[in-house]
Amino acid sequence: MISAAIRVSTKFAGHPRFGLVSTLVITLMGLIIRFGNLSNPRLLIFDETYYVKDAYTLGLFGSERNWRADANADFEMGNLSGFLDSAAYVVHPPFGKWMIWFGMQLFGADSAFGWRFTTALLGTLMIPLVILIARRLIGSNFFAAVAGLLMALEGLSITLSRTAILDGILAFFALLAFYFVIRDQGSWQHRLRRTRSNGLVIRGWLLLAGIALGLAISVKWSGLYFLAAFGIYTFIVDLNLRSRLGMPRVLAIGQGAINAIVLLVPAFGIYLLSWLGWITGSDGWGRGAKPSWYESLWDYHVNAYVFHTGLVSPHPYQANAFEWLLSLRPTALFFERYEASSACGLLTDCTVALTAIPNLVIWLGGLLAIIWLGLRNIRQFDAGSFALMTGFLAGWLPWVFYLERTTFQFYAVAYAPYLVLALAFGMHAYWRKGVAWRLKGRSGALVVLTMVVVLYALYFLTIWMALPVPHFVWQLQMIFPFWI
Repeated sequence: MISAAIRVSTKFAGHPRFGLVSTLVITLMGLIIRFGNLSNPRLLIFDETYYVKDAYTLGLFGSERNWRADANADFEMGNLSGFLDSAAYVVHPPFGKWMIWFGMQLFGADSAFGWRFTTALLGTLMIPLVILIARRLIGSNFFAAVAGLLMALEGLSITLSRTAILDGILAFFALLAFYFVIRDQGSWQHRLRRTRSNGLVIRGWLLLAGIALGLAISVKWSGLYFLAAFGIYTFIVDLNLRSRLGMPRVLAIGQGAINAIVLLVPAFGIYLLSWLGWITGSDGWGRGAKPSWYESLWDYHVNAYVFHTGLVSPHPYQANAFEWLLSLRPTALFFERYEASSACGLLTDCTVALTAIPNLVIWLGGLLAIIWLGLRNIRQFDAGSFALMTGFLAGWLPWVFYLERTTFQFYAVAYAPYLVLALAFGMHAYWRKGVAWRLKGRSGALVVLTMVVVLYALYFLTIWMALPVPHFVWQLQMIFPFWI
């Protein structure tokens, strides 16, 4: 029966409108999860205390201001006057805060919905973006829809979509750049196969990727890792393709140099534009430190770099890059137990928590798929699956060199889409060919896996959406003692 249902579903996936309808339905589901109850908690949670208030003064003055030490309570009540005249020293570029400010402009700076609108919107838009990428890499409308479903139900991505901090914004623009790189790879392969031309070309899709990467870097500097990784990827793919086509491989070096320029110039230009408020103003932190604005901006960046590389302040929820892989220390973004409170609704005693716990079925399944793709590419290079490895490594590998730094598991949201895509890629390969012994019942196994993903999401949905539950429910959700 399950196999028959799968066959019917895959047959229906060949309908011309299946892609559009499935994308709309899955995206709507993801939108409800990400926007539902978005205004709660009606407090500045975790690093929102920095980014939301910074976004507000950035919109007012073009650069961030310091706030009174006790400003949070007033800000949460709608009193937005707690900022000071002195410039704030911030260590992340401005664009992510401009994005948060955009939502505050639409729905009010005193609205928690407004604070989180942009992150929720971008988190939702990642779902159709994953579907588009999966469709190109896998070549199946049905498994592209599966990838979208996995993305809609990925817990770390859900919680970061519902929090006004920068990492979810970074993840979106890095994924957008990845989509452009995938489009470029397909276009370039078609061009070389058709023309066998040795001429050097400015590739339009890479220009768009450079813009998206510039936006990612303008949110957090870790966007630079994606810029480097995607640039290296285009070179390796070109080198391999020329070799298979019998073309001179040395020409890949020249094309690689052109690609680097096409990526770097717009990325640098966009990044510089993100600082325009600070550049044109006069009262941003460090603005007058040097005779010229560009010397002052460089000095600012040196200071920020020293801060980032020397950040070792202990935190109860810090986790290094190896701990991210198994979700050993997920970040509790908010926790409050209410007794006899109106916050509980019909409950007399409740707990409200927002914890960045991944969907472990996707998380561990995606990690196994990434390992499998690595072994697969050792045997035979495949540009599509190698791209997924590249995206994952760009989001994870650089942090291995900062194990002593204070880092958090929610940074891993930047590589969550590549785990989703790798798992969908692996599911499709398994459905087509099975494993070494070509086991029967493959369709049923995939249905079971998908159902486990859904059931896991239902089990943790309240903790991803900050919904009030009886305290014992929260205790049951804390499966491991090291999650508390």
